[in-house]
Amino acid sequence: MSKKFPYGYDINVYIDKAFEKAKELYPWAEKSMLRKNLSYAIEKKENGRYAFVRYFKWSKTDIERKVLDCDSEGFIKRFIDDHGSWIEMVNPVKETFNVIDLIPRGTMIRGWYMECYEFRSHVKGGYSVFLQAGDRSGGASRTIFIPPAYFKLSWDEFLDKYVELVPPGAFYLDKEELKDAPGLKAFLGF
Repeated sequence: MSKKFPYGYDINVYIDKAFEKAKELYPWAEKSMLRKNLSYAIEKKENGRYAFVRYFKWSKTDIERKVLDCDSEGFIKRFIDDHGSWIEMVNPVKETFNVIDLIPRGTMIRGWYMECYEFRSHVKGGYSVFLQAGDRSGGASRTIFIPPAYFKLSWDEFLDKYVELVPPGAFYLDKEELKDAPGLKAFLGF
C-alpha cells in the first residue's frame, strides 16, 4: 500500500468509501442514482506508478479516458462532485421559504442584484438553499445542500456553520439577518 492508495488497488473499495461520504450530505442516496455513463479504475501508468482513472462514456463507441492527478481523498471528492447533481435531481423540492424580502428591492451586492434567496425542504429529506443574482447582462444561480449534521447543532451554531457554507459575496445574507427572519427557524426545524 502507498499513501496515495491506503486501501489497496481495488477501485470498488474507493467507490464504496466515496459513496458513504456522499451519504453524509445526501442521506437518501442510493447507488442506482449514480451516473451510468461514468466509471473509474486504478491503472498502472507508463512510469509504473498507479493512478485513478475516470471513464466518461459519450456514446457506445466514444469513451473519454482521463487520468486523475489525485490521492484517495481527492478521488472521493471528485466522485462526489461527479455524482452530486444527479443525486440532488432525484430529490424534488417539497416546500420553500423565501428570505429575499429581508433585502431591500434593488440592492446591489458586489455588482449583482439579489433575485432569489430561498431555503428548500425536499421530498426524500434534507434542505438546500437556492440563490440567484444578476446584473443587466448576466446572472448566476446556485443550489447548495445543507449537511444534515448542521441540524444537530443549536440555532446559533447552525447559523455559524451556514454562513461558512454560503460565504459573503454576491449571494450574501449575514447571520443576524437570517437569525431574525420571521419563520425561518421553524421552517428549518429548530
